[in-house]
Amino acid sequence: MIPFRHLRAPRKRVFALVAPALALVMLLGACGTGNASTPPPSATSTVHVGNAGTLIPGQFKWGEDSTGGMPYIVPKDANNPNAAYYGYEVDIANAMAKLMGAQEIPTQITWSNWQQGLASQQFDFFMNGLEITSDNIQAGAKFSIPYYVYTQSIVVLKTNTTINSFADLAGKKVETGSGYEAQNVMDAYNAAHPSDKINETLTDNPTPFTDLQSGRVDAMFIDTPIAEWYGGNDPSGLYKIVGGPLDPGYYGIAFDPNNPNTPTLMAEVNKAIEVLYNNGTLQKIYEDGGAYNAGPSGQVIFEKYGMWNDSQACIGNFLPDHPTNAANCPPLPTK
Repeated sequence: MIPFRHLRAPRKRVFALVAPALALVMLLGACGTGNASTPPPSATSTVHVGNAGTLIPGQFKWGEDSTGGMPYIVPKDANNPNAAYYGYEVDIANAMAKLMGAQEIPTQITWSNWQQGLASQQFDFFMNGLEITSDNIQAGAKFSIPYYVYTQSIVVLKTNTTINSFADLAGKKVETGSGYEAQNVMDAYNAAHPSDKINETLTDNPTPFTDLQSGRVDAMFIDTPIAEWYGGNDPSGLYKIVGGPLDPGYYGIAFDPNNPNTPTLMAEVNKAIEVLYNNGTLQKIYEDGGAYNAGPSGQVIFEKYGMWNDSQACIGNFLPDHPTNAANCPPLPTK
């Protein structure tokens, strides 16, 4: 399990990743020659969860912001043409829909407007890298059980030999997204170490690591799924992840607590997550799923999400019917 450091400052906002167009220009975004969605194991076809809690019978709309970037959800492009969207949350939605006997419908909304979208019933729930935090609960979310244990990671150039841990970031120029959880962690560290601060560089577009590649910063400190996609697993081979995963927390599916359908739909979604966790579908998506990317010479290469790790065992602690007892997991906020 991952060590949990109590360095969190109040949540500002979650990531707002680079637009896919910029990622394509840099040859670090998602592009390729086919549809990269991850089919769930056949076991999912034998289990039926139901969809009695959806606003429209037989379908669920899920709020998302596809301008955010990989590996979460992005619209199809000329090289990934076989589905309207792709990314690991699209794969999860497809697997859930199969279990629930429903059609899944991604519903675009500006990420920061997720509360209004829920309250106005634009969609049944919001699923787009939303962290289960006290701030988000107080902002108007009632959360499912976790579907992913996220962490923060340090990305450096492969040629870097001076940064090998979080402690090595002191005195270095380190970039992250403005308002990302990584910023909160560094802010808290700097407050506790005023004479040996991290030199934070904040940007609204921290991918695809152009400042790191050019040498304007020494490292990136960012959500691990982003670090893996644009850094550790990137086909260019320019980057490496050091220091291990840090500061774990949970992504969850958000529901409107005032919607009378929420108790029923939450129970159905929680059951679906439990089935997908137990039958290996979540692991298959995180471990083997991915999309097409451009290699160092522009050749098409399948890039895996690279998201499965030992800390995903913590999901099992929250399963509704048969919870496990994984050790060293971060607590789950309830209010």
